[in-house]
Amino acid sequence: MTFFLRLLLGNRMADPTLDATTQRNIRYLYIEIAFASVLGAIVTFHAAFIVRLGGGKELVALLSAIPALVSAVFSIPSARLLERLPNRRRWIFASLLLTRIGTGLIALLPILFPNNAATWLVALVILLSLPTIFFTNGFQALLADIIPERQRATVFSIRQIIWAAGIVITSALAGIWLDSAPFPLNYQLMYLFGFIVSLGSQFYLNRLIVPEAHALPTTVHRAVRPPDVPPAQLNANIARMLFNALIYHAGLTLPVALFTVYYIDQLRASDAWIGFNSAVGFAGVVMGNMLWARLLRRRSYSWALRTSTLLTWIFPVGIALFPDLTAILFINWLVNLFHPGVELGSLNIMLKLGAGEHRALYMSWYNAVLNFSLFAAPLAGVWLAEQFDIPTVLLISGSLRILGGVLFNLNRVQEPSREAGAVLSSN
Repeated sequence: MTFFLRLLLGNRMADPTLDATTQRNIRYLYIEIAFASVLGAIVTFHAAFIVRLGGGKELVALLSAIPALVSAVFSIPSARLLERLPNRRRWIFASLLLTRIGTGLIALLPILFPNNAATWLVALVILLSLPTIFFTNGFQALLADIIPERQRATVFSIRQIIWAAGIVITSALAGIWLDSAPFPLNYQLMYLFGFIVSLGSQFYLNRLIVPEAHALPTTVHRAVRPPDVPPAQLNANIARMLFNALIYHAGLTLPVALFTVYYIDQLRASDAWIGFNSAVGFAGVVMGNMLWARLLRRRSYSWALRTSTLLTWIFPVGIALFPDLTAILFINWLVNLFHPGVELGSLNIMLKLGAGEHRALYMSWYNAVLNFSLFAAPLAGVWLAEQFDIPTVLLISGSLRILGGVLFNLNRVQEPSREAGAVLSSN
């Protein structure tokens, strides 16, 4: 695995100016996400599996909406709990392992519940959203602790490239496999395979070394804040970021429950096409991360966010205007050139705005906003599709994306020149 990553990335594997521990951590982060990408690709077939099992668009909407609601509700409490736990790192990685075990158990659902496996799949995904949000908040803060600020754009973009490359390959192969093997055995073996491969990710995550200056606590302390550590505050800058993100992500998530239903029921897409479409999209992600990593050498994260959010409307609008499977492949590739700019910009801005003792809590606010959007918008999208039709919902989605991009440009978030909490100790 390391050999292939070195072949792909060359001297980008690690910056020689970094200390040995940081270089090793970065290398492990690259390797682990290669393993993780396999299961990451497989879970993109959740919606297709539900449809094949007889579930409708309402169930597909619940697949994204209810886990998002659970994540939105428990995001902030989970971050507060994480701040109080001993050995946070162990809890973070254990929650990820629990999520992966649960995903592997999807393979058993057609056997255990042959008549309503689709409903149980949604129920299991909802349950797994609890350890998932616990991991997400903690891991984002952990990444900021072990990766120096000057390296984050590079490391995050390379991780996304590896993730996307793995998903491209896995999605394409999975689509072929699903079309060639009998149902539901094809899906069952696919989920089991994804779980087994994901254990490689767990192995390398557990080899990460947190620098002593940012070590996570290993003992429980009383809930007494040191006098030099201010409480977490929702300042105007963070409030602007959260509001803009809410509007923009409403446009992103409004039609998420409709895409697979539209492809299969109206455009007659096969499993192979769905897998290939996913692969094409992530090929765009690979190229997009290369593009934005290069642009961010000369530009700020806020510039990347302001620019990229004005461009992603082309996907829903393009599908509405050109309902052709071949055209959709191109549109999907094109929009994914721009999504990495949104992701790199927003994540790095939030890490800088929320630096310090309460980084996980600040990130939980951001994740709560995104998950609230992911809960409410898909349900609204299904309702709108019943009142009108799916192409109309896609046009509304494009309008909301444009509005969000305009807000990021007019209601600007001032990016700190350095991390706001960098001077605070992490004792």
